[in-house]
Amino acid sequence: MKKIFLMLIMMGIFVIPMENGNNLVWAGETDVLIDILEKKGILTPQEAKEVLSEIQIEKDKKKAQVKEVESSEFKLPKWVENTKVKGDFRFRYQYQETDEHGVENRDRWRIRWRFGLETQVNENWKTGFRLSSGSGDPRSRNLTLTDTFDTSNVQLDLAYAQFDPNKHWSLTAGKFKNPLWKTKDLLWDSDINPEGIGVKFLNYKINKFELFVTPGFYVLEEFKSDTSDPWLGLIQAGAKTKLSDNLYLKFAGAFYSFQDLKGNSFEHSSETNSTDAGGNFKYDYDAFGADAELGIKLSGPVPFVGIFGQYVNSDASRNDLGYLVGFKFGYKKVKKFGQWQVKYNYRRLEQDAWPDFLPDSDFYDGQTDVKGNEIEFKFGLAKNVTIGLDYYKAEPIDRKPSIEEDLLQLDLVLKY
Repeated sequence: MKKIFLMLIMMGIFVIPMENGNNLVWAGETDVLIDILEKKGILTPQEAKEVLSEIQIEKDKKKAQVKEVESSEFKLPKWVENTKVKGDFRFRYQYQETDEHGVENRDRWRIRWRFGLETQVNENWKTGFRLSSGSGDPRSRNLTLTDTFDTSNVQLDLAYAQFDPNKHWSLTAGKFKNPLWKTKDLLWDSDINPEGIGVKFLNYKINKFELFVTPGFYVLEEFKSDTSDPWLGLIQAGAKTKLSDNLYLKFAGAFYSFQDLKGNSFEHSSETNSTDAGGNFKYDYDAFGADAELGIKLSGPVPFVGIFGQYVNSDASRNDLGYLVGFKFGYKKVKKFGQWQVKYNYRRLEQDAWPDFLPDSDFYDGQTDVKGNEIEFKFGLAKNVTIGLDYYKAEPIDRKPSIEEDLLQLDLVLKY
């Protein structure tokens, strides 16, 4: 009977499964039971010692088996766990009207798709890439719906390595997002992703000012038979300060040193800069630029109001100035349902104030020697889903005939 009783104890410890699937937990509490059986004379001290010894041996075996199973399970590499997926999709209706004689008004349905991955390789290094729709134009990722359901190309939009030794600076090389701080797109189309090297120095504080500096080296062209390849060296320096609990000011100045633009032509030029008889640029377009924004947080139905501006002055001998002034109100950023923002700006960009392959392509096809207005409205339909309306009214400054253009865009945007 005693042997049968001991057998039942061992079965209860090691055979009968517990509700959570782990009978080792129950087995670890059997010392008390064995002690009670010994005190009641059911087990002798020697037998109790032998039972506890057997229990310990079986527990060790079970632990070893569990550890072996866990170690044999498939585990993703650490870099895979540290990979983030980012992207967006935009569906657009666009209407374009011009008062040029003989030119018909145009409406288009267009899409833009972008999908990217970013991986933290280790504590200080990360790399990423992004694919996008588009035709190779650096100022547009749009695809017009046409040609009876024709298939479309996918472009390499980003490909970069980034080194972050600490929170104060980072270095990026490859094809990357433009690191310059910009209040609007007078100088840089938002779709342009420069190629080369960019550096950010930030989070430096002096009294109430947060300072940042952004130098960069951007490759513009490469010639097989010529070492005078056009490139851009730049540096932007700025600061942000809180003037009060609800009021802030952010500003920055930048110097752009273009090399070997003069005497060359470029594939994506809007063909509005001054050129020589051979169609090549007459200037290098070294320029000084500035951005500024003043914002105030409010309570009530309009939680934010801001005014902003941009300025540029190139080294051209004439028609060398550009500026943009505007204001916005509503929510500072539209990220979820019910949030909204209204934005307005007026801009003027003279013929040789800036290279004509860089400005916003939606404003008079990205040309220089233009002026006009832009009004934007954005509303949050859900988290990361917005609908927006963008209206441009632009015309040339000096060109004749002066042809006015109206452009209306209605966008549905989903981000992930």
